[in-house]
Amino acid sequence: MASALEVPIGQEVNTKQDLAWAPGKQSNGFFLILGASGSGKTETLKVLGSGISEFGTPVLVLDFHGDVKFPGLESVLLSSGTSSTVGLNPMELDSHSAEETGLYDQRKVIRDMIRNAVPALGHRQGSILRDAIEEAYDSRGFKDADPATWKLAPPTFSDVVAILTTWSEDDSKKSQRSSIEGCIAAVQEIFEHPIFQRSKHVSIEDILTKSIRLDLSRLSDEVRYITAETLLRKIFRVLRLKGPIPVQPQSDHERFRLFVVIDEAKILSTGGGDPDSPDRVLNLLFTEARKFGLGMILASQMSDHFGSEVKANAATWLVMKPMDIREARKNAPNVQMEPEALTALKGKGDGYFRDRTSPKARRIQVKPLT
Repeated sequence: MASALEVPIGQEVNTKQDLAWAPGKQSNGFFLILGASGSGKTETLKVLGSGISEFGTPVLVLDFHGDVKFPGLESVLLSSGTSSTVGLNPMELDSHSAEETGLYDQRKVIRDMIRNAVPALGHRQGSILRDAIEEAYDSRGFKDADPATWKLAPPTFSDVVAILTTWSEDDSKKSQRSSIEGCIAAVQEIFEHPIFQRSKHVSIEDILTKSIRLDLSRLSDEVRYITAETLLRKIFRVLRLKGPIPVQPQSDHERFRLFVVIDEAKILSTGGGDPDSPDRVLNLLFTEARKFGLGMILASQMSDHFGSEVKANAATWLVMKPMDIREARKNAPNVQMEPEALTALKGKGDGYFRDRTSPKARRIQVKPLT
């Protein structure tokens, strides 16, 4: 078994030499791919994901559009239809790390995630939603000062909607009725989605042991956002519980426990809130997750879809044909090329590759999977 992960990507255009991505030789396994529709981003993700999976490191594909497929992936559909049988509960708390982060902090993460997914929530509606979430945990017996309650069955989004509905009919809350009804209108469609009501959940242990593609293409952007963010936070907590990787790993099998592949990562980077906020999930992972064995490969059409922490920490970049000259000017510094060099790219896998082992970017042609 090979000890070093080296994924063949394609060929250098000038030298005709084969080029491979070796994340173990970089400061981290974070790889950003930028390019317009049709530039070759999705095909590159397939090449990278397939190579990692063949090496023996698990790959999780969060597939927002349903087209990132390669051999060795087990596909799981998340949708409202009967073909989808698993879901997840974003309100599930992590009792193992509660002493460190606190249940209050974990609940705040849930509230912030919902506000990012539903920017239409006003200040009053947000306060009402916060109180309803607290009431949902209280009604299930959760007490911040009593660790024995932290392992109780958590409430669900539907419990929160039920509490809000009860409040809207309560005459003692008549002065707040319009705000309560506005809150219900803003979150009901998301909160009552079937994937948040199912008793069988996506297995994090399966994700950490085999390559899985979660097909999120049938979900709305808001539900995709909550689903993806919830899963990434759960994965990060489980990896932290496993402890840091060795300071000097003997091989890339020790260095990397999981790679996450995401096409059109803007769904995780945009919405409400500040994309540069340190508590946004991508910023958190790009600053803290390397030492716990996580690698990430993210693709998007625009540089602005990523926060500054993500861009500063990514060790590897592939910039493909941009949508226009304005985007070329934003992308050019990431590979230290002139904007005109980017607009001259041909598309379909033609791009500039730069990692921290090379002094300048190399123009490459990605070789698609056969």
